[in-house]
Amino acid sequence: MHFLPDVNVLVALAFPDHPSHRSAQNWFTKEPNRRWATCPLTQAGFLRVCYAQLGRTHAALSLALAGLEQNCSSPNHAYWPVDIDLRDLTVPQRARLIGHNQLADVQLLMLAHRHAGQLVTFDTGLRILAAGTRFANSLLVL
Repeated sequence: MHFLPDVNVLVALAFPDHPSHRSAQNWFTKEPNRRWATCPLTQAGFLRVCYAQLGRTHAALSLALAGLEQNCSSPNHAYWPVDIDLRDLTVPQRARLIGHNQLADVQLLMLAHRHAGQLVTFDTGLRILAAGTRFANSLLVL
């Protein structure tokens, strides 16, 4: 199975001083050959956060890109294009959306489901979004 870490998990893995670094690192290294994926949404979000954390300079963006390239060169990494159509959400699934911030979350959840993987997150609120739906087994909350 492949795991799709959300932006917060990717950032926690990259920054040892992040409050959730230990939790993310423990999960990621628990399985030596853990298969994981990124997509345009997680890559762009990771770069935005790293750019801000590293000082909002051209050098910061270059460093963030280099880190992303290095990590994604792992043989355990897969790249998943986002080919999700939000119109595929059922009426009950749409009713669970309570704000615009969940749109990217539900796309990531749908993408993980499509690839028979799991979205990995710290966001416990996603349990409500996934509970009782076809996506319930496609979510892992750390």
